[in-house]
Amino acid sequence: MARRSPSRTHPPQRLVRAPAQPGATASVGKAIGKATPGATAKPGATTVTPIMKAVSDVTAASAKPISARPISATTAQAPVTPRELPPQTTTPTQTEGAFKTLLERGMQEVLAVTYWFEPPAQTEPGPVTIRFIGRRVDSDEQPQPGDRFVWDETIERVIPGSGPLSLTAKIEGVTPGDWVVTASIVEAPRAAAERRAKQHTHYEQAQPTLGITSASSRLVRFRRQWAPVTAPTAEAATPVSTCLLPFARVPGLLPTGSWGALVGLGVVVALLTQALVLARSHVAAGSALAISLAAIAIGAVGAKLWYRIQYRHLHSWNGWCIQGFITGATVTVALLLALLRVPADAFLDATAPGLMFGMAIGRLGCFAAGCCGGPPTASRWGIWSSDQRVGARRIPTQLMESTLALTLGLSALAVDLTHGFVGGGLFVAALAAYMLGRQGILRLRAEARKTKWGGIVTAAGAALLLVVALIYIGFHL
Repeated sequence: MARRSPSRTHPPQRLVRAPAQPGATASVGKAIGKATPGATAKPGATTVTPIMKAVSDVTAASAKPISARPISATTAQAPVTPRELPPQTTTPTQTEGAFKTLLERGMQEVLAVTYWFEPPAQTEPGPVTIRFIGRRVDSDEQPQPGDRFVWDETIERVIPGSGPLSLTAKIEGVTPGDWVVTASIVEAPRAAAERRAKQHTHYEQAQPTLGITSASSRLVRFRRQWAPVTAPTAEAATPVSTCLLPFARVPGLLPTGSWGALVGLGVVVALLTQALVLARSHVAAGSALAISLAAIAIGAVGAKLWYRIQYRHLHSWNGWCIQGFITGATVTVALLLALLRVPADAFLDATAPGLMFGMAIGRLGCFAAGCCGGPPTASRWGIWSSDQRVGARRIPTQLMESTLALTLGLSALAVDLTHGFVGGGLFVAALAAYMLGRQGILRLRAEARKTKWGGIVTAAGAALLLVVALIYIGFHL
């Protein structure tokens, strides 16, 4: 299945350095700062304001890796001025040890925290910045570099009335141990003054409260329990522990390995379905199984290479593309069918139902892992899920594609069982219909299309191939 990390769509993060006071020690309450709505600040400073409804707690969780450097200051006093991190570029030498770097990152301890809030329905869509402030609490020694941090994360577009949202940040480079982390929404003083002048009445009535009060929040509460909950203030906070990257938690995502497990289950179901259909038609399944296994292996390589070429500007191997899998598997099947002299029509038509079932299950893995999803929405048809960083009600493109594949698989299986093989036309029709429907679903994804005409050309070709396949099937039935 196609799987890609959404990190490239995330805006650059900001590291806030607090002014240092040598030899000073401060309580967590002082470290947080006590800016209030309407407070004045120097140009460029930020002010903490209750701009959202039902600001809630900070939960220990995980998300997409964030490169943050700890601050060595012992206090964090308002005003605090954010400083933009310089753009990070990847040189060719950095890509040489990509797999080694991935392994090292997996063994690195990180501090993962999640902030929950609910945007009011009366506001306009816009960006929201969350400030995380943390202090290590399991040491009585003088604070050292890596024992404190102040970190800003921004959601570029928050949809009003979309229900509870969660923003997960992952802080690297901090000292392993127990931490007290608090978070609040911040915005520039000028923007805060303009907003209050425009919506004074609304914000007078919408004071922050603990918890999320949405009527349909039962599932959200369950997701919040998945990660340990801490209080929004340092005095009442529960310590959050660092953990290895693979074992970090994020609301809306299943544990590490769920994607691979579901994709593997899809492969098993596809092979079993193919074998059962062939056995019912009294066709030897040994050679067909060998061809299928080879096609899966070569297809996996093609999916990885296709991703690497398509997203070469990311200098990353952390992803897969379904187009590469289909291309590699198709070429492999064509060659092996000719070499092993396996009847092509029987093999292809017996493969069609299992292939669709496998993709249907694999897309569930994408939903569980937080990849290939749609953008946030306020529609009642949206489903709360995460993109590994922001949890929100989203257009469930993974489930839509899974439903499409399941429907096509059941239809192909019904034709195989009732009419038998139709000269390979069933496989072509199922694949063409899937490609056509997928092009429409891709337009609903949060990820922007790479080309202007690529989707249109692919959809037109798939539609033409589907018509030809259906005509061909009609002559064989």
